[in-house]
Amino acid sequence: MRVAQTFPGFPSGFACVLVMGCAISLWDVTPAALAGDDCSAMAEIDQDIEYSGSIFDAAASPFFRDSLDDRLKLTGDWFGAREQGADRGITLDANLTQFFQGVASGGQDQTSAYGGKLDYYLNIDGDKSGLCDGLLVSIHAETRYGEDINIATGMLTFANFNMAFPKEGEDATGITKFLVSQSLSEKCVVFAGKINTLDDFELNFTGRNGIDRFMNSGIVANIINARTVPYSTYGAGFAVTGDQTPGFSFVVRDPNNHATTLDLDQLFADGVLLSSTVKTPVAPFGLPGNQNVGVNWNSRTFTSVDPASFVIVPGQGIVAGEVSGSWAVWYNFDQYLWVSETDPSIGWGVFGMTGISDGDPNPIGWNTTLGLGGSSLIPGRQQDTFGLGYFLVGLSSNFKALLSGPLAPPGLAQRDEHGMEFFYNASLNRYCHLTGDLQVVEPSTMSLDTTVIVGMRLKIEL
Repeated sequence: MRVAQTFPGFPSGFACVLVMGCAISLWDVTPAALAGDDCSAMAEIDQDIEYSGSIFDAAASPFFRDSLDDRLKLTGDWFGAREQGADRGITLDANLTQFFQGVASGGQDQTSAYGGKLDYYLNIDGDKSGLCDGLLVSIHAETRYGEDINIATGMLTFANFNMAFPKEGEDATGITKFLVSQSLSEKCVVFAGKINTLDDFELNFTGRNGIDRFMNSGIVANIINARTVPYSTYGAGFAVTGDQTPGFSFVVRDPNNHATTLDLDQLFADGVLLSSTVKTPVAPFGLPGNQNVGVNWNSRTFTSVDPASFVIVPGQGIVAGEVSGSWAVWYNFDQYLWVSETDPSIGWGVFGMTGISDGDPNPIGWNTTLGLGGSSLIPGRQQDTFGLGYFLVGLSSNFKALLSGPLAPPGLAQRDEHGMEFFYNASLNRYCHLTGDLQVVEPSTMSLDTTVIVGMRLKIEL
């Protein structure tokens, strides 16, 4: 069993992330401030120069002229190429997210680990590019590097959900989304390609792939779908949307995970995954919210100890009976409780997730997640975000009986797993965010003590 290798000492790993964040937040000094009066004099001379050539135009671009603190992205506008590309329907973005977490007590191994993710996004708007009205091409590639503490925690849930992808525990790169969408009308769209489950998961105050808000998989997404839905796979479907009316979607997908593989010759060889969702916007007292309900059915043959995308299933490798097909029914909601009158993007509220499943081959019989989050409540820090969440994963009786029975190694007896997570995401500037995170979880494995996890996350929009 793989155990996370430690970053050279907890203090040094903590300092690595913290110092980088502080350096970026303080490094907003313009060349003029660094050079003093000489640079001011140069600026006066500079104003008298008539820029007529392309070289001067490039030099006058935000890539050179603005301070680091004023930029939307760390690398600027690329001599105007970013803005010009967006005007022509092509946007290219990248994020670097670094994690440092440690198991302070309990768990399987009290250790710490440092790792990171690079996410690359390419979007092509058919309207602006002149390719085809209503066309949208979305591509998401990921690179995972370094170590994580997911195995060391001894938990069923991932303490660092994002570091489980595109391939858990390995340095890897994969194209996890390559989706082509075509609008047939203002309210109807069809799509096909490679689908990233977490990219498409939308719920206010949580979600965001574990790089902006919560980090534990029991709170980032509805974990009842752990058995039925793979992280990245091929599929096609349609969606009907409305501003103030319920929306409906239906998707047909391959039942297997293809995050780092092409496997076009194996599509639907093991069955099919069917998913449908109804999303209903609500606005009690004029405050926005959403009520979502859905069902997933996977026809593939599983055992209850097979690996799953959203959890670390204990007991992998022991003999378990095969079951054909798995289903899950789920419900998610979010509701703003306060929204700023001057800026609707600033507010806070509550969210929740729950679901039930077949219980075999899905090791999770039911689950509940509740949380509070949104913009910071600290005056003057409205660009910061916070979240407090609690999750309870109810393991099925069949799964508990299997891992406490004679076929399982000693020490694998299971119980329901529950825990809480608190995070505070501080906006150091417009493209750099530093998050402190605390998790306290009672692992599903009975022989393990309560796990306390502390960590930091630094996200830089490149």
